[in-house]
Amino acid sequence: MATTTPETTRAQTGRRRIGRTVGACAAVSTALMAGSLAFAGTASATPTALPDKFASTVTDDGWTLDLGATKLSANPVPNLATTAFTREGFVSAKVTGTITGSGNSAVKSGYVEQGLQIGCQIDVSSGLGLGLGFSLGPSVGVSISGVPSANVGVNASVNPSIQTTIAPGTITTIPLGKKDLEAAKASITAENVHVKVDACMGPVTIRSYAQFAVSTAVSDNSVFVYSDPTWL
Repeated sequence: MATTTPETTRAQTGRRRIGRTVGACAAVSTALMAGSLAFAGTASATPTALPDKFASTVTDDGWTLDLGATKLSANPVPNLATTAFTREGFVSAKVTGTITGSGNSAVKSGYVEQGLQIGCQIDVSSGLGLGLGFSLGPSVGVSISGVPSANVGVNASVNPSIQTTIAPGTITTIPLGKKDLEAAKASITAENVHVKVDACMGPVTIRSYAQFAVSTAVSDNSVFVYSDPTWL
């Protein structure tokens, strides 16, 4: 018959505690991995069509300004890096600004602009510098490519590739294209613009926006429309 000593009892108790601790750590690790995979797996290969948006206003001198955002869609896809902290997708939009009516003051200038607003919930980066002689600390990196870069008019200003950083818990506005008004109508169409967000844990929310601005000798007017928000 084996003799149980106080030392033996303490050793058995210690082994049981270690076993419970290892089991708990394994459960936590599994839960975290499942959560990461869930975030990474929320992307879909099917584009989500979003409702068209319209806005209109009449200037003080009688011009009617109409702004429309159509062909709106977002297509989140599994990121090529297969990581839990990168979101990737493609967005499309067409923005059109039109002037009608019989204003009593000539239009001096105007433009249409389209862009994205992006929000990240939790930053998991270790810190990025902006190359301006200082660092803003941890920041989420955003890379956008595929926006129009040619054949959008002599006075168009559109960036073919955009990189920026966003802070967690904030909404960052990123202009994608701006076209000067040279007639009574101006538009910008962007199809399958590639959007990639790195170092973000949790949901990434995106929303397209459009602006139509017109200036006369009498007044300056701006009209905005926003798409419904969606996940990337």
